Amino acid sequence: MAALGKKFLTINSNLLPETSSFEVNPQMVEKVFQTEAGTTRCIVIRASKKTFTVGWEAQSATHKSLCETFCASPTVSLVFDGVTYTCRARNLKESLVQYSNRYSGSAGLWDISFDLEEI
Repeated sequence: MAALGKKFLTINSNLLPETSSFEVNPQMVEKVFQTEAGTTRCIVIRASKKTFTVGWEAQSATHKSLCETFCASPTVSLVFDGVTYTCRARNLKESLVQYSNRYSGSAGLWDISFDLEEI
């Protein structure tokens, strides 16, 4: 798990506000099976599948846009460090920041996070 701090990301050609948290979690996809001789075999199918954990503290308008546009889509295109990844949005978490709804003209600040899992 590599915590990279704050980042500016482009998702579906939209430049998003600076993130409040960002992590890249590389994974190895493998298939494990037992042979007829009783030995265990492991085949690495993919060595560098990435999951990006992204978080924002955002106003209500940005919160609505992020949740509706990116989390409702079956796949999104993420540009990170000049490389484009096709991902699925997973594990949406959203919560209203305590006492933030007291400010006039605002529906509050939201903590939003989700995982973008590379396909």
